[in-house]
Amino acid sequence: MRVAYFIRNIGVSGGVKVVLQHVQMLKEDGYDVTLFTNRVKDSWDLKVKPVVFDPESFRYLSDFDIIVASIYHDVKMLFSKGIRKLVHLCQGYEPIDYLSRISGESVTERYQRKGFLSLLESRLDILKFRKRIRQIEAVYALPTFKAAVSKHLVELLESKYHQKCALIQNGIDLNIFHPYPEKVWGANRKIRILSVGSADVGFKGIVDTLDAVEFLKQKGIEVELIRVSPGIPSRREKEGDLVHQFLTGVKEKEMAELYRDADIFISSSLEGEGFGLPAIEALASGVPSILTDISTYRNFNENKDFAYFVPTHSPEKIAEGIESFIMNVEFRNKCIENGLRVAHAFSLERTKNDLIKFMRDLHSEN
Repeated sequence: MRVAYFIRNIGVSGGVKVVLQHVQMLKEDGYDVTLFTNRVKDSWDLKVKPVVFDPESFRYLSDFDIIVASIYHDVKMLFSKGIRKLVHLCQGYEPIDYLSRISGESVTERYQRKGFLSLLESRLDILKFRKRIRQIEAVYALPTFKAAVSKHLVELLESKYHQKCALIQNGIDLNIFHPYPEKVWGANRKIRILSVGSADVGFKGIVDTLDAVEFLKQKGIEVELIRVSPGIPSRREKEGDLVHQFLTGVKEKEMAELYRDADIFISSSLEGEGFGLPAIEALASGVPSILTDISTYRNFNENKDFAYFVPTHSPEKIAEGIESFIMNVEFRNKCIENGLRVAHAFSLERTKNDLIKFMRDLHSEN
């Protein structure tokens, strides 16, 4: 079976990582897989050489049995070219993020309007966001084959668009993401806090983590914040001593070491988070974690005993969670133990089984 994956650019992000995993898994199972991209932005240890997509490539798309795209722009473009065996792989429902921007829940530095024309600019932003939501919803309504990386996305798409959606659960390499055999928690005296994601992506809620760390520093609690991002630091991350270390372009094995060296992991994501791979990677690495009480993290396990859960936009609760992990050894160890158990349900073997079954079922419909 010939399968093509289309991804706009290959940069360091969770969504790209998932696509690369899918391509590799299908290759290992004997599928003829081509990875199309417009450009490779960052260096990955690519086991499959991508093919740069150009206008001439459209001539060859009909040769594939199945074509998979994840970004709604790409799904729309491929569908308009008459591709009918087209899979829309949902890694996050984009309208949720735009709605949070409209409500003012998540406004990144890029959209913080100031000055005389700020009110007009904000209103124009809202009009643009509403138009974007309509465009995205129209793409999801297309008669494409649907798959999603988490249960709550499957339920959302099936409920809203009345189309079948398969679950291809995200997974991690448990041979890479694992705890140190022996680790002394807080060995560096200062508590090392790890946060992953771009502050320029509103639904990551990075500002809440920054606020929590700033609050603790003002109280005299010695913490070090390590930030990992696919992009450049925000203005606030550059200023002062709030961020101890800012890293970008970190590769998978290096990332695993960062998790193992961390004392606490924080993800203060909003509801727009599609899956949250870093959270599972942190749990698998034996890092006590503070997570927001959102759909994707609740779906990790029905018992919320594997992390310290906080409401969204609650830096004071995040700070309380950090202090709880510092002061309560029994609670901290219980979260580590339960986190390891939960993470082991998200293996790459499970992802591969879901993916191969989906492809076989799809091919049998020919």
